[in-house]
Amino acid sequence: MLALSGAKARNESGAKMATAASLGQGHLQLGSIDPAGGGPVAALQAELRRLQVLQPNEPATPGHFDGHTERAVRRMQWFAGQVPGALGPAGAFVARPLLNLGVDGVVGPQAKQFLLQCRQQGWVATGRLVKFQFDDLARVWPGAGYQPLLAGEPGVAVCAREFAAVVSGMDAAAQAFGVHVFVNQVFRIEGAAVNGAVVPPAGFSAHKIGRAIDLQLGMQAGLNPQLSIAIKTAAANTPFGKFRDHAKTVLQCRYGGDFSPSDPPHFDRQILPGGSPTWKFHHFFNQLQYRQALLKPQAIPALGAAA
Repeated sequence: MLALSGAKARNESGAKMATAASLGQGHLQLGSIDPAGGGPVAALQAELRRLQVLQPNEPATPGHFDGHTERAVRRMQWFAGQVPGALGPAGAFVARPLLNLGVDGVVGPQAKQFLLQCRQQGWVATGRLVKFQFDDLARVWPGAGYQPLLAGEPGVAVCAREFAAVVSGMDAAAQAFGVHVFVNQVFRIEGAAVNGAVVPPAGFSAHKIGRAIDLQLGMQAGLNPQLSIAIKTAAANTPFGKFRDHAKTVLQCRYGGDFSPSDPPHFDRQILPGGSPTWKFHHFFNQLQYRQALLKPQAIPALGAAA
């Protein structure tokens, strides 16, 4: 590995950044403490902050491998093995190969090498979100209550990359069954009010990880969709019933809602149980990626470019 020194070995706050030597020879784990004057734990913490897996509001004790540091290490390990990309120096999503580090919170040689590679490439951790254009879909439209999330991109929606296949499948089903899909919401920003919702949003909603869609159905494009209850009560041999049952069985979505006029039915592929460690990883990185996209819209790749 190339060693970086001088100004290039320091982050924007002036903290010394990691080199192969500064991360030390042994494993770093919960309870590791640097000697007076600094050491490998402080260098690790600087890299975790640069990678954005240790957030500014997480007060890790400098030089002490504490609980905040361990949680950030687990995030880094999950990111290495689950997100097939990173943000490059220009803030755009760039592809990279997955690396299985395990998720044990212990920093060994392979994890140190990954951290150094990220630094040398200028990579920053990000999530699994992609964006798609409504204009690229034949029968999926933004509904009257739809609120775009990305400035200057009113015809764009955001979802987890693995949920994009569900959206495409719904478009195909809508064509096959002669219906139109009107979307109220897909990805939800943490803490955001939900337009038109009657049931309070769940704390661990699948919307917050980009794996849910609220929608209504109609029989014609550009016209007001039918009331939400029409999907629930539709007979299995009707267009609405065929779409609903296809989403549940073929697309393997959960389905629900209170079915009042102002609460569009909900379909999702939730990570169960909600709030599990896996759900929290998806939540952390996808919410992070959205915040990154507020500064650099190219942080969320278009669907075709994300393959």
